[in-house]
Parts: sequence; C-alpha cells; structure tokens
Amino acid sequence: MKFPVNDIITLLDERLEFNLAESTNMDLILNEIWDDDFSKELMNLKLEYGTSQGNKKLRKKIGDKLQVDQNQIVITNGAAFGTLLAMLCLCEHQDEVITVQPNFPPTMDLIESLGFKRVLIKLLFEEEYRIDISELFSKITNKTRLIILVSPLNPSGTIHSSAEILEISDRLHHHYPSCKLIIDETYREATYGANDVLPTYAGLRDNIITISSLSKCHGTPGLRIGWLQSSDPEFIEHVGVAKVNTVISNSVLDEFVALKVLDKELEIFKSRRNHSIKGLTSTRNWVAKNNELISWVEPKAGALCCIKLKEERFTQDAVEEFYSQSKKMGIQIANGEWFGESKRYFRLGFGYMETEKLKTTLNKLSQILKKTNRQNEEIQRK
Repeated sequence: MKFPVNDIITLLDERLEFNLAESTNMDLILNEIWDDDFSKELMNLKLEYGTSQGNKKLRKKIGDKLQVDQNQIVITNGAAFGTLLAMLCLCEHQDEVITVQPNFPPTMDLIESLGFKRVLIKLLFEEEYRIDISELFSKITNKTRLIILVSPLNPSGTIHSSAEILEISDRLHHHYPSCKLIIDETYREATYGANDVLPTYAGLRDNIITISSLSKCHGTPGLRIGWLQSSDPEFIEHVGVAKVNTVISNSVLDEFVALKVLDKELEIFKSRRNHSIKGLTSTRNWVAKNNELISWVEPKAGALCCIKLKEERFTQDAVEEFYSQSKKMGIQIANGEWFGESKRYFRLGFGYMETEKLKTTLNKLSQILKKTNRQNEEIQRK
C-alpha cells in the first residue's frame, strides 16, 4: 500500500505569516471553553481506553444534534477517518468507489491506495461545481459499492441541493441497492452571520451515510474528533470492529474536550459565523475590485472559496509567477492542483485569520496580481 504524495501536506509542515490556504474557522482557544467544571473534571479524567463506538455522552450529544439515535453514531479520528472506515467496511478488492473532483485530497487518494477502483466525476468551476446526475449514473456499475459526495464542497464551499441528493439516493435504492451514498457534511454548520444552517442528511435514507467533524465549523482541527452516522446497525457494528483493528479507540482526552466544545457550541458558532461573514464580505469586495484579473464561485457555506486566474490575463508562466511572488510575500495559498484542479485555480480561506489581517493579505495579493499581470503583458508585447 502506497499513498500518493500531495503538497497539501505543506499546510501542516510549512506555516507562512499570511495564511489564505487554511480551510477552517478561527482556531478555538481552550480558554473559550474553560471553566471551573472543566478543571475539576479534567483533573479526575481517567486516561483509560475509549470504546469502539466512542464516548456514550458524546454520541448522545451528536445524535441529538442530528436528531438520530446515538447508536447510529461512531466517533472517528476526524471526518477523513470516517471515510476510510466506510470504504474498508463496504468494499472488497477492485470494487468501485465514485467521488467528485475537485475534492479534499485524502477523499480521492485513499480509494486506490486501499486497493479499490477510483472513478471521478469532474465538476467544473464554470458550472459552479454542480453535479450532473446523468453522468454520475452513467459511471455506476454492479461493482460500484460507494459514492462519496461532499456538501458543502472543499475547496469551493458550494453545495449539492437536497433534490439532487434525494434523487441520487432514490435511484440507487431502486437500481443499485448494494451501493451506499456518503455525504461528507463537514462544513454544513459553517454558515455566515444569521444565515440558516443547512439541513443534515442524517437519518433521511437508509442508504445514506453521513460524515462530519468538529474540525472546520468549530475551529478545532487539533482535536481530531469526527463522526460517522448510519441507520444500518450491522454496518455500524462493522465500523466499530474496523476502528478497533486500526486505532483501537479515540483519545478519551479528545472526547472529553469535544464534549465541552459541544456544550458551548452556540457561543462558538456565534463568534465564528460573525467572523466568517466579515471575511466573506471582504473577499467579495476584493474579487469585485480585481474582476478584470480573477473570478470566483461564491460559497454557500464554509470559510473558503475558489478563485480563478483568468486565462486572458495570465499565461501558465504568469500563473507560476503568481505563486512564486505570493510565497516571497509570505502568503500561503492552496494550489488548485492539491484538489485535482489546475494551478489556475486556488482555494482561498477567509475565515481563519483576523479580519484586519485578512484585509491586509488581500491587499498584498491584489498588488501581486497586478504586478504579475503587468509583467505578463510586457512579455507578450515583446
């Protein structure tokens, strides 16, 4: 088994001063959830093994959020591990797994690394990353065991509509009953200001599995707490067994902190959503000011979006120069190639940095865009 190398690893190992590459809301500081009860419970926390499905109180709290029974929940080491467990439990060697591109790299790269056949549905920036259901079903065969969709999508923050998801689920039920549909809902609750939260697909259909985590919306990627939900008890049991055979259990310390995060979830969301709408507004204004050079797809949720360097303004060499100049200025950008796009596209995170620092960074990026474009035009005239 060999995993492909992807430069998205630089997000963990190389931290530049102006981080536009990060996809989470503001990092949560423990002080935001720390109180006397936290201290007392933490001092008495027994560092024992966790359980195969995860902390019962934590599963109950998540089940209440999703309006499903806690027995439908398995706590995982982040959403990515939930995806891995689902593939391990549902697929045999050379079974097919369909997912979309662009996408979070591990979602795409795990498939072939685990010995399954990867089938990609290309979503287009120009079509606002909408899915073509006819194309999807043209690729399904009797060997297809799993379809993985991400809504809101990383890297664009765009969504698949409820009508699309339900149509896919219904058609699978009638024509491919052995195929399951995963909906990765990691960014579902990362809305802006007072906007309504997107509804979950948890418990809606027996052939739908939902996956999510505390990483993005709550700003706690360091906790490594996510969950997988399914109404199929046999599958849930199988996932618990697979979890024991891979990581044994989650950290009881992480699960304890996760409970405290969920206890203060409303406060955390309020501050993050107010912050995100400021970031979204700044980004929208920035795109408008630079619309001769770039375009974007405005996100529906998530503290991130996709930006495109226009073909008529940037040759491929100019695109490379844009990245080079950005790095020299200390600006970290999420290269489109990480997600299965070209370098002409990049993910821009607007919810991670402080508001004023984001504005400063976007101003710096405007200067780089204009400088790179001028140099490109001079080269083209020669």
